[in-house]
Amino acid sequence: MTTAKKTTGRTTPKGTQPRKGAPSGPTSAAAWKSKSAEGTLLTVPSGNTCLVKPIGLAAFMKKGVIPNGLIPLIQDSIKKGGVPEDVNIESILEDEGKLQQILELADSICVDAVLDPKVAPAPAEGEDRDPNVLYVDEVDFNDKMFIFNFVVGGTADLEQFR
Repeated sequence: MTTAKKTTGRTTPKGTQPRKGAPSGPTSAAAWKSKSAEGTLLTVPSGNTCLVKPIGLAAFMKKGVIPNGLIPLIQDSIKKGGVPEDVNIESILEDEGKLQQILELADSICVDAVLDPKVAPAPAEGEDRDPNVLYVDEVDFNDKMFIFNFVVGGTADLEQFR
């Protein structure tokens, strides 16, 4: 005969205490979704501020927008929580193909991660541009790379990049 252990309240990992003011029950799905959709105010090197959702590289891998040549580097970055120390950035920047792939990925991340002002993909050559729309090719390169770094590595490395 098996007996089930009855729980009589919230459990916390051994040696930890619940946060003061924490709710007495689980967070509702609606509250959970709204918190994850809020984003973070981020001041970029140009001095502009945007609302960015730190999506993470795994989401971009699932969407299939990471170029094949960068997948091993990205997988390593995800495992190690940032660009691995043994990666030679100089050699990547000297490889025109990889550099172009990084720039395209940075554009894609900027379009997907910036919630406000909304960033649109660059229109095809010859297409009209809406003057009320911010296109990704109008975002300063340093700002894009700052956003890229925030989305990929979080806030720990941002001050060093600035």
